[in-house]
Amino acid sequence: MDSKLISVILYGFVGAALALVTTYFFIYNDEVYENTRFVESFKHPMLAAKDDPKKLQAMQSLKSKGLEWATYQLHDAIKDNEYDIAKLYIDAGMKLVDKGLIVGQMIENPGGWFELLKILGVDNKQDLSGLFHVPRYLSALDEYFKLVERRYEAPHTMAFKNHYIEYRKIEQLWIDEKDAEIAKVDEMCDGNTRCIAVNVPAIQIEYDKKRPVPPKKDLIIWQKPYVSLMSAALLLGHQDIIDYLEQKGVTSRLNKIEMSDLGMVVFEVSKKGVISYPEGITVNKPKRGKRRAGPQTG
Repeated sequence: MDSKLISVILYGFVGAALALVTTYFFIYNDEVYENTRFVESFKHPMLAAKDDPKKLQAMQSLKSKGLEWATYQLHDAIKDNEYDIAKLYIDAGMKLVDKGLIVGQMIENPGGWFELLKILGVDNKQDLSGLFHVPRYLSALDEYFKLVERRYEAPHTMAFKNHYIEYRKIEQLWIDEKDAEIAKVDEMCDGNTRCIAVNVPAIQIEYDKKRPVPPKKDLIIWQKPYVSLMSAALLLGHQDIIDYLEQKGVTSRLNKIEMSDLGMVVFEVSKKGVISYPEGITVNKPKRGKRRAGPQTG
């Protein structure tokens, strides 16, 4: 039989098999078609809450809406400002895992923020006094984080320059030593080109193994900010939130940002929204560059 015809037949069988699998998955697989995965996700939580009518009622409501018993559903409800759904999850006993949503909602939905705090049961001094990771997708505070980044980058650049000057001194010593060895060979060979051709490359290879590695400058970018709610409110200028936090006894505290070189910058925010650095700026040492594999010549 013609090989081309065989190939066409094989492709046909593969296509038919793929169609059957796809049909089963989307039509006969009850996990997809009947949404049983979502329904079954409530099985164990409902058994655990069998003696708690409030939790059971909330779970039944969530189940009837076709939702899943999963933390991401609670997080999505908060992000979408669907606080009625979020309340059902909280009433059902689910705990908020991503605390960054608290500061996130202060930024994105300040008008509904007080209601959210009550729903989550965190409208108290203890829960409002920690540091909260600001999600990267939010941009309202980026300009302030950029200020901190630039404040860190300046001494980091200076440290790199000083480190590079020291490296250049070491490199020059290495060059001088290598040149001295080559000069000895030239003197020993007394113009014999074969002698020079045999010995100089060997010196080059041996010294390249000991060549000092230049430092590598990091690209400095702010990565993970952790701020207090009061600091965020002061930077954003939300006076109603500032007044609310003060009533709860919440004060501004030291914040921190992790940089791309894993350095940590600690900063605080004054009542006027001014950033300062009470602990100063401590930068990480510049990294040494990586050697290329194998001997180098030059």
